[in-house]
Amino acid sequence: MALLSDYRFLEDTGRFSDSATRDNLIRTPRTTAKARRLAAHARKMNITLRFLPVTFTKSKENSTFFIQKEKRFLWHLKLIFPQSNTEFSKRSVSDDKSLIQILTAYIHPTESDPVTRQKLKMYVNYPFNHLKVFLKAEGRKANSVRYHELDLEKSLRENLSGKTLIEYPVLHVVLTDYWKDYPLKGAAEPAPACMSSATRNVWMDQEGQKEEVEEKEVVAAKDSPHIQESYRPGGTNICTRAREMTPETEAPQEKRAKRGAEDGEQEEGEIIDSSDEEDRNESQ
Repeated sequence: MALLSDYRFLEDTGRFSDSATRDNLIRTPRTTAKARRLAAHARKMNITLRFLPVTFTKSKENSTFFIQKEKRFLWHLKLIFPQSNTEFSKRSVSDDKSLIQILTAYIHPTESDPVTRQKLKMYVNYPFNHLKVFLKAEGRKANSVRYHELDLEKSLRENLSGKTLIEYPVLHVVLTDYWKDYPLKGAAEPAPACMSSATRNVWMDQEGQKEEVEEKEVVAAKDSPHIQESYRPGGTNICTRAREMTPETEAPQEKRAKRGAEDGEQEEGEIIDSSDEEDRNESQ
């Protein structure tokens, strides 16, 4: 019994010690004052800069800083060369450098470092017009990964404008034969505003089926007492009733569509980040 009592005492001591350590991590601030300043400067350049908790490895290795006098970033930059299974991290990369200038130090046949060139010999054999650089689109579901295609001729600042970054830019340098593995982020083509859900479902189907569904909806419109007044031969005014709805009587789908138009179109697979609203409130 004495041995069992001592064993339980040691177990309790270990548990309390572990809890004290975890509490310190919980009390650690999510971001620092430096990170908030960097995010504010990035926002002025139309770049959304997000930060991980300070205990994360990516946060610890981030060396990005902003030169106030020159109004430019010196980025911590990671370059991934998937066809060579190699990646490099570079500090203090000025945002006024073009992507070609940045890549020259790695894959140029004569101007790059010999050791680096040997690791990336698969890339060295290709000219720059056979390469593409992609940036992962942040804030998306894990099963809906998309990428932004960057312009090799433009500066890093121009390429990052309008993008969201987590800590620092991570660029994927891809050869011609592998571009298809990097689906691009783009807004889906909107369906016509007057189209009902039944017609919208077959909008991308065969032309004959599309015409058949539209014809059925014209017949339904004629028979409906609510829409007879707004119907005209040829079916041009079927949607008049929907347009004449007041905000109080709008259908839920139309209300959601209006909210989406006000807040900007959201592509399928994107995750709404509530911190965007908080950032806007802080900036105001």
